[in-house]
Amino acid sequence: MKFSNFFCLGLLSLCSLNLFAQKPTASVIKEVEQAEAKMFQNMTSCALQKQYMKTDMADDFFTINADGVSADKEQIVADTSTWRCKMFEATTNKFFDRKVRVYGNVAITSGRAQAYLKANGAMVAEFLYTTVFVKKNGKWMYTSWQGTLSKDSPKLPPVTQQ
Repeated sequence: MKFSNFFCLGLLSLCSLNLFAQKPTASVIKEVEQAEAKMFQNMTSCALQKQYMKTDMADDFFTINADGVSADKEQIVADTSTWRCKMFEATTNKFFDRKVRVYGNVAITSGRAQAYLKANGAMVAEFLYTTVFVKKNGKWMYTSWQGTLSKDSPKLPPVTQQ
């Protein structure tokens, strides 16, 4: 009896390790990369944000931003016409060091980005980020964001909310 319990536990452990050790297919990685690209395209446009939030953002979305502000989906929806949205719209991003990890229906992306003013091309920030997407009903839903200014980021001027 003791041996059979030990054997079953060992077999279960090996099966579990195999499940988590599987590498995602190239098509799954591409799906996640496309979901991330869609997120950046829509979340940096005041005109596109609201529809994206309805169709592609998880109801339990949560963000921790580089400026120290955290918010849930309801707070982000309320913020779409404010200075923060306009600030994102005034910049363009260049991405580096992107990495995608997939664990079943959960995908984590991370990387580094530099934000440049569209008006004059000046770099205004460099940030490190992590996003979480959860696949629900066949669609990768934007579930979480965390951004941190890098040590190499230009010093940001004080933010005045308008």
